[in-house]
Amino acid sequence: MKRMLPTEQDYRQQEAFHRLTDILRCKWTLAVLSALSEGVNRPSQLVRAIPGLSTKVLYERIHKLEQYGLIVRRAYSETPPRVEYEITERGRRLVALIDQIRAFAQDWAAHMEEATTITEK
Repeated sequence: MKRMLPTEQDYRQQEAFHRLTDILRCKWTLAVLSALSEGVNRPSQLVRAIPGLSTKVLYERIHKLEQYGLIVRRAYSETPPRVEYEITERGRRLVALIDQIRAFAQDWAAHMEEATTITEK
């Protein structure tokens, strides 16, 4: 059987998957996206809303999320300067997927707990 060479589309899909795994590997990504989807939009608010998140890590995550089109940055020319972040439609879709995975995990955990209880009796 002759093996087909990968197409340009195959490479684009693989690259997109690698970007997604790059985003999901950091535990703070989901927390930042969730907070933004709930309306928290200023850096200082995000740091207060997410316990344990440092300012340095926040800005690293914001930069990565902005680079991948999951959030947008809005700068206002005021005194003092004000910056806000907003989740994009693509970011909302990712949060919805994560919420589905979270619901699945909770359901699965309940099922596993129930199964363990039955086998212990």
